[in-house]
Amino acid sequence: MATARRVLSRHPSLLLLLPMVFSGLIWGMLPAVADPLPAGQPAAAQSVAHDGNILHLNTPGDFSIGLHSQWLEDPHRSLTVDAAMLTDGWQNSESASLNFGFSNSAFWLKTPLSTGSLSDWYLWNRYSLLDQVDLYLCPRPFNNSGECVHKQAGDLQPFDINRDVSHPNTIIHLPTDKGHDYLLLLRVETHGTYQLPASLVDGQTLHNELLLNNILRGGYYATMLVMGLYNLFIFFSTRERSYFYYSAFVLSFLLFHMTYEGSAFQFFWPNMPVINNTAFLLAFSLNQLILCFFVPNFLRLKQHSPAAYRLFRVYTAITFVTLLMIPLLHYEVMVPINNLLSMLITASALIVSIRVWIGGESAARFFTIAWVMLIAGLILANARSLGLIPTNTFTLYAYQIGSFMEVILLSLALGERIMRLQKDQLESRKAMLKSQEDAIQYLRDYEDLYQNSLTGKFQLDEEGFFLKTNPAWRNMLGYSEQTHFSNDNPSFDSLIAEPAKRRELWRKLRDSGRVQAFVVPILQPLTGERLIVSLTIRKRAPGERAAWIGSGQNVTEQYQQEQELMHLQKEKTLALRQLVMGIAHEMNTPLGNIRLAESFLNEHNDDWSAEEAQQQLQQGLVHIHDGIERLNSLNQLMKNAVVLENQYASEIIELRPWLEQWRNSNSQQHPQVKLRTGIHSYLTEWQTYPEALDIILNQLVDNSCVHNQEQEAEGKLQISVDLRERGEQLELHYQDNGKGIDAEQREAIFMPFYTTQRSSARSKGLGLYQTYNLLTELLHGHIDWPDDAEGFYLVVRFPLPAEHNDSGA
Repeated sequence: MATARRVLSRHPSLLLLLPMVFSGLIWGMLPAVADPLPAGQPAAAQSVAHDGNILHLNTPGDFSIGLHSQWLEDPHRSLTVDAAMLTDGWQNSESASLNFGFSNSAFWLKTPLSTGSLSDWYLWNRYSLLDQVDLYLCPRPFNNSGECVHKQAGDLQPFDINRDVSHPNTIIHLPTDKGHDYLLLLRVETHGTYQLPASLVDGQTLHNELLLNNILRGGYYATMLVMGLYNLFIFFSTRERSYFYYSAFVLSFLLFHMTYEGSAFQFFWPNMPVINNTAFLLAFSLNQLILCFFVPNFLRLKQHSPAAYRLFRVYTAITFVTLLMIPLLHYEVMVPINNLLSMLITASALIVSIRVWIGGESAARFFTIAWVMLIAGLILANARSLGLIPTNTFTLYAYQIGSFMEVILLSLALGERIMRLQKDQLESRKAMLKSQEDAIQYLRDYEDLYQNSLTGKFQLDEEGFFLKTNPAWRNMLGYSEQTHFSNDNPSFDSLIAEPAKRRELWRKLRDSGRVQAFVVPILQPLTGERLIVSLTIRKRAPGERAAWIGSGQNVTEQYQQEQELMHLQKEKTLALRQLVMGIAHEMNTPLGNIRLAESFLNEHNDDWSAEEAQQQLQQGLVHIHDGIERLNSLNQLMKNAVVLENQYASEIIELRPWLEQWRNSNSQQHPQVKLRTGIHSYLTEWQTYPEALDIILNQLVDNSCVHNQEQEAEGKLQISVDLRERGEQLELHYQDNGKGIDAEQREAIFMPFYTTQRSSARSKGLGLYQTYNLLTELLHGHIDWPDDAEGFYLVVRFPLPAEHNDSGA
């Protein structure tokens, strides 16, 4: 055995050749499966009458008619009784059990017989899959068919029609009298194999044999059914697939056997004979297909023999194809294919089980013995049908005994394998007890960390719904209680505010299986508040229930700060660029005038008289002085635009009187403007920079007047200044009814030297730049532009001091 193990391990390809060799041996042992019997002598030599070999029925018993018969082949299936008797092609039978294999012909069989003191005789053919059997009992010598008694049988007619005995086999009662000579004629026509293991049996012997047959047959069916259903119930309890494959194999084998024997026709579809041929092929192919699953699973070929495992996968594919071809090909084509495939699979299973047994798998020992029992039963049954061995109770039921022993041994093998697996599992459980306790403690520690983490954690299923969340994640979404979150159970996708971000997130997850620090906007389901959350998500690891496991951290404040910083840096860059360009532009004209005066005085002073020189010098000095004054004015404007905190004094002002005084002062400067002020607050005093506030309001009014000069001249320009208290903020609402400003220019107007009225602008575009700096840097205000507002409308929000909030509360 050790030598065999070494040979198979070194040459695994031998495993693929052995089934073919073994199948060839089985095929060689069964020549009658495909070839008519007998073969040998010429037809002329065999046409001699065999009437001298009369079957004498003098005593009770079971007498085979094979050696007492002659047979005739009817290629066209057209001969009548009279025509057949006149034909010269009759050949002597040399076999007790006739088997003509597959043929498109019909076959005739004639047997001379003589009755003794018994008259109650039956013809019993122990092969049930014959389509049509016509029996003619004629007096001997034969004169014509009119003297014959005709009876019909076969599986092309309903089960109970013309059936003398309710049994799956063909059993026909012969209306004989005592002491008479008869000629028994049989005409057989079928699409399957022509098997005629026929005999003549007296009534009492038939009764005794049928009683034994029914007992054994019922016990066989009951055993197979109990074994199949019992192991099926075990499968439902344990979910061990080996039990399912075993149950399916046993039950499908039982169905195949009942179809082959005729019991399925008797019990399942007695009035539908058309099902018989198809049912046999379906049961045969189904049993082979299940066997192709059962053998690799039971012997664990994937671990013990990968080559054999692949071979059975090929068998599975071929068997499945044959199953699909049943409606397409003829019965006589499919049966040989299934027979050959069955022998290959059976031989392969035996050889593979021997190899696995050699490899040390104890369950393969039972499997090998069971398979040997089945094959031995098949060989004995076929040898008996060919007349190679005598017929007795053992050889008559060898096939059933072999399959019965196979089922019992396979059940024992399966039980032994399961017991060994359970023993291994028990040992593994004992070894894992401590590690499980440690794992439970680790899980408790992790759960505690999970629930008390400051970072939101969650788990998602395949459809994107939450399986589990910790309190930090629920609080982030605005849920204070687990039950509220579970009742709502919002989908993960519904939380992401931007579809583009959602698609980008899932694309990255599909591509790489994880994302880290992926920032997305999320809407709280209850409040609709927009949060910025940094997500880290990974695909589940093997054994984890959740499809996606992730965490999230609220980075809204950091994100806003970063955005504000980026915006501020952008504004500073633009402001610096605008400042440089504005300074260059404003200094260009005075510097040009000074250079022009200098150049003029240098080039023409030689040609002038003293009086002309004095005059030209006076004019040059005037140009130079004007340029210096303009530069000085520009310098002062730039100084005013730069906000220095110590430049302005902080005071407590009384809001209503101060705002009323400002309105009166401004009305004197712009008498044509309809200026309205209002205070909507219980706030009476405000700690602020009144000088800066005055400059801000004056600049805004001046800007409205410069850009709406026609309305001002006509007295149609209206300006409103309102102070409103809202929560922890004081809002300044400034609005005029002028031209307004485009949305894309709202940020640009606060840039240095930006103006659309450069010729009439007194501040050279630095007025609103100074206003913006005072509002944002000194007063810490925030500027908003209300939507759908008419004219020039902005809102500035100033933070109120904490003591005011406390007093208000």
